[in-house]
Amino acid sequence: MAEPTKAIFLLMPEWQGSASSRAMLITDGAAHLREDLPPAARFDVAVPQQAGDALGTPVARLSSVVAARDAARETLRSAEDPAITLGGDCASTLAGLDRAAERDPGVAVLWFDAHPDLQHPSTSPSGAASGMALRHALGLGIADLNGAHPIDPSRVLLVGAREVDAEEAQAIDELGIRSLAATSEGPAEAVRDWLTEIGATSVYVHIDLDVLDPAEFAAVHAPVPFGLAVSDLAGAVRAAVATAPLAGAAICEFAPATAEIASDDSPTVLRLLAALVSGGSR
Repeated sequence: MAEPTKAIFLLMPEWQGSASSRAMLITDGAAHLREDLPPAARFDVAVPQQAGDALGTPVARLSSVVAARDAARETLRSAEDPAITLGGDCASTLAGLDRAAERDPGVAVLWFDAHPDLQHPSTSPSGAASGMALRHALGLGIADLNGAHPIDPSRVLLVGAREVDAEEAQAIDELGIRSLAATSEGPAEAVRDWLTEIGATSVYVHIDLDVLDPAEFAAVHAPVPFGLAVSDLAGAVRAAVATAPLAGAAICEFAPATAEIASDDSPTVLRLLAALVSGGSR
């Protein structure tokens, strides 16, 4: 049996990258999750309280998104263990993903999300950084947010994306990004096969909780029908970290509208955390 991966947890209640009018529910979700994280391995990332400014770019609230990312980078600078970021919107993944790519150019990226987050800043209908997160991780957005160590698109697998803009679909095709539908049978086996095929030397796992089917998980801003079952997502994550060492991860967009929903759905987040650390040590 593989030994659990030793990891640190970055609690990053960043809401400024979200397009939702209820974006600040993310901070409530982060506060709820904080109680369940081991204090010795938990690091609180300082996120600006103010909304922030676009700084003359097409990216809404850019100043706060950049400040939060830089604070996460500083926290990660001296950390040795894989880092799991949680409690923020999808833009909160950027610091940890860039760190994983810096440490291992052969890292594979699993992007579990109802959206591919490949909107371009110049054409994004909302200007929200979350909808551009993968675009910036690939180094194809604006300089302020582009990763210092861009991910190779051939090493990205989209899983569960089912709300895709026309321009995002074009980018997926032009960049040759592989995808796996939420309705696919055996996602764990497919993930394992893909990691083996590309020769992944480590894996970064991005999870936007809206990848889950709304019938099983309600604590997101805008549920998208026909998502993954919790058991299928957890199984795919376990298969991933059993195939390649965990380089890092993010669990994003936990936005419970009420305390009751937070209590009902937080066990699912903890189940996914357990899956992430279930593989062997790096």
